[in-house]
Amino acid sequence: MKKKDPEVGDLVVCTVKSVKDFGVVCDLDEYENKEGFIHISEISSGWIKYIRDYVREGQRIVCKVVEANPNRGKFDLSLRKVNDHQRREKLKEWKNEQRAKKILENLGTQHKTGFQIDKIMEVLEEKFGSLSYSLDVASTYPDQFLNQLKEYAWAKIIADYARENLKPPEVKVSGIIQIQTNAGNGIEIIKKALTAGEKDGIEITYAGAPKYRIVSFAEDMKSAEENMRKSAESIINAIKKMGGIGEGPVKE
Repeated sequence: MKKKDPEVGDLVVCTVKSVKDFGVVCDLDEYENKEGFIHISEISSGWIKYIRDYVREGQRIVCKVVEANPNRGKFDLSLRKVNDHQRREKLKEWKNEQRAKKILENLGTQHKTGFQIDKIMEVLEEKFGSLSYSLDVASTYPDQFLNQLKEYAWAKIIADYARENLKPPEVKVSGIIQIQTNAGNGIEIIKKALTAGEKDGIEITYAGAPKYRIVSFAEDMKSAEENMRKSAESIINAIKKMGGIGEGPVKE
């Protein structure tokens, strides 16, 4: 079930409310009527001359909770402690949840009788952990979805909609490879080697030299893992042919 308040270590989606010389006040978008504060020292690892070079009012950002005192309504946040990969994944998760909420609200408008949307969302979050995952289950495994919610008449409305309108979710697998070369044109060689691993359903990103992240998307876990392995093999074989070294992938 969704937590009432964020906890230390959580990643949270925020909208910048006001920017001061000493820090930033944000609305916590996933928590009703909750605010967080980012001290200027938690904006960036480097020296900051103008804080608005990094954040501005109305901007949506992802932060890590570094201190939480729900009784006082105090949540201290860090922007600098969130890397690009974490930011992308959290925003994707948040957007999926917003999409699921909108779908359920529309269904509530269409089926007003016995469709109390706030109560339904509460039940789905309690049973499945999130609204987006509940719709994933409804679209991919409708019988399982209905079995978990057999005491609720509205479950069939959601299952029928999901089965007819929602594409089953993709499975995602990620792993890290390491590739290196001592050649003078090393950057060009690395780029060429990484290109060898590019294919549909594969994303390759920099993870801090000499590491690179391969993310594989497929309809099932076996295919996702196999595609990641093949991409890694292609990259490592390419770097070795050009005199470099490589190893992996190590699954994350």
